[in-house]
Amino acid sequence: MNFAEMWQTWLKATTSPNEATFADLRQKPEANVTTAIIWMAIYGAVSAVVGIIGGLMFASTMRSVLPGVLEQLELPPAEAAQVEQALRAVTGGGFGMAGFASLANIVMAPLFFLIGVGIYFLLARLLGGNGDFGRYAYLNAAFAAPLGILTTLLSLVPFAGCISPLITIYSLVLVYFATKAEHQLSSGRAIWVVLIPVLVVFALLGCFLFSIIGFVASLQNR
Repeated sequence: MNFAEMWQTWLKATTSPNEATFADLRQKPEANVTTAIIWMAIYGAVSAVVGIIGGLMFASTMRSVLPGVLEQLELPPAEAAQVEQALRAVTGGGFGMAGFASLANIVMAPLFFLIGVGIYFLLARLLGGNGDFGRYAYLNAAFAAPLGILTTLLSLVPFAGCISPLITIYSLVLVYFATKAEHQLSSGRAIWVVLIPVLVVFALLGCFLFSIIGFVASLQNR
């Protein structure tokens, strides 16, 4: 794989948000689903490494903070030793699970990406689109992979998480241009391809929230 070419494609897709950009990218010979999967696997690998680093940082913090916390509790030495051993075991087990989950991102990132792109693709087809799935996956991966890596790296920076929602919104804008370019849809129909999944997610969250509120209200009335 030509990493210089990959970087140029990622840079163009993420910094030139317009239909012409994606119309140009879809003409590339490597514009297929295989390239998309490889790119998302690279993102998954970076996410796995960052997850493991984050787990090590958390474990190190817990080891340094734990003695002070136990000292403030003023437990008898025997009980303090038991509590410390239990907490260290839980922390170690949690890190192990976190590490496994991080490594699973190498497979899960491409899998969930393909599912998401598949949903957009089906909606575009239902609205009259005529694009190719492989090229469409490629166009989406061209910005999903680098933006995913950026979001993952920002998670290591304190208070930088507030930028993640802005990146998500920007990625939806790029989905719109990729959809419009690949499926030859009108602006209105391309917008609906992007908005329908968002509206469905908000509707499900709203139903879940109302269910929780109703459940709490029923408990209070007993």
